[in-house]
Amino acid sequence: MVFVNREISDGELLDVIRGWVDVLAEKRYQEFFDALGYSMGGAAASADWIESDLERYRSDLYPGVEDFEVTDWRVAEGGSGFSEQQVVWYESNNVGLAGAVKFYLPLNGKWSDLAADFVMFETHAPEGFLLKLEEFCVPER
Repeated sequence: MVFVNREISDGELLDVIRGWVDVLAEKRYQEFFDALGYSMGGAAASADWIESDLERYRSDLYPGVEDFEVTDWRVAEGGSGFSEQQVVWYESNNVGLAGAVKFYLPLNGKWSDLAADFVMFETHAPEGFLLKLEEFCVPER
C-alpha cells in the first residue's frame, strides 16, 4: 500500500505519481499492482490486467502501431499534446474520496491520450491518504 501525506502539495503528489510511472516504464507490473492495486479489475484484478490493458491500447494518434509500452516521461515529446497532469481535491465525503490525479502516459516516447487515473482515499492511518490506481482510460475531450 502507498500512503501520501494529507498535507502533500500538488507538485509533491505528481512527483510520487511520476515515480510510479517509472515503475510502469520498467515493466515492473507486479510491484506496481502490489502497491497500488487496480480498482477497475475488481476482485479478479492482477498485475497481468495492467500489462494487458496497456498492450491493448490503440489510437489514431499512432497509425499502424500495435505495440505500446510506457516510456520515460522525462524525455517524451510530441504526440497527443496531453502532457499536462491534473490534480483534483475533494471535500470530505461519505466514500472517503480525498482526491484524484489524471496522469497522461508517455507511450513509445510520445505523450499519448491514455491516462492513468489515480485516487486517494481518507484513512485512519497516520501515514495519510491511501493512493490507488483506479483505471487506464482515454478521456473524452
